Amino acid sequence: MKILYNWLKEFVDLAATPEDLRTRLSLSGTAVEALEQTPAGPLLDVELTSNRADCLGHYGIAREAAALYRLPLNPVEAYPREVAEYAKTATRVDIESPELCGRYTARVLRGVKVGPSPDWLRQRLEALGQASINNVVDATNYVMLELGHPLHAFDLDLLAERRIVVRRARSGERIRTLDGIERTLTTEMCVIADASRAVAIAGVMGGAETEIQSATKTILLESAWFDPISIRRTSKALGLRTEASMRFERGADLEMTDLASRRCAELIQKVAGGDAFSAMMCPLTSCRWSVAAATPGCITRAGCDIPPMAYPRPLVVPSRAARRGCERRACA
Repeated sequence: MKILYNWLKEFVDLAATPEDLRTRLSLSGTAVEALEQTPAGPLLDVELTSNRADCLGHYGIAREAAALYRLPLNPVEAYPREVAEYAKTATRVDIESPELCGRYTARVLRGVKVGPSPDWLRQRLEALGQASINNVVDATNYVMLELGHPLHAFDLDLLAERRIVVRRARSGERIRTLDGIERTLTTEMCVIADASRAVAIAGVMGGAETEIQSATKTILLESAWFDPISIRRTSKALGLRTEASMRFERGADLEMTDLASRRCAELIQKVAGGDAFSAMMCPLTSCRWSVAAATPGCITRAGCDIPPMAYPRPLVVPSRAARRGCERRACA
């Protein structure tokens, strides 16, 4: 995972040098394999274990740095300019396989102008090994690298009936992905489809038939949560490992879908213009657990006494309940 030092400083007011940050992160268990200079500033090459999906973005590493240096972490605030229309007036989302998709957030942006990305955006992406495509696609990649949550943008006018259907692939169903390769799917794989065909391999790669082009004017922005095991099996079966699949198979944050959608919509408006409709989220319920731990048990496992003032506030973690025992859901 490549991390730009100057990008981190947007979330935490670091006074430490990149060299000191490298040392502190490595000693805390987040190994930094290399430190190099790029046109976008110092870059840290971080080696993450498979259980640290929370660090697969700059905000996650900034959270680690804030804890190490006992500094406040700046919250990510995103407020796209929204018109008095809802996404449900422009599209429809049906989740036919809720066991594979626990959350789907759809946001429509109308009147975007697709073109080259500004220098600051292109420079950051290229420093991190991402090729610049256009301002809309680059915005989705930028937010993925920032928050650690993958997103995808469809040309809404190219979706049959302007619909999204999250379902299992049909036996032998084929799709030409963004890399130009036609792939054969199985019923074990989750796809994003329109009213007639698959238009993306969920959580892995989008399809070429609905990609963002220079003529695109209206986009549907997808921010979703997909089952990690399903994504891993699909990626392995197709021999297709992507930045998105790598994050989803490690366990993305279900509760991040809305924030990532708002942040990306805000950035698209900044670099490509357009009017944003209020998003639609399926399902609407929030799934969170409160986990309580007995103080004596914590002390026993820690091997030392913990002063009462050091006890953290109650821990709240995302639940996976959204993908268990759900019925078919439709969002109109």
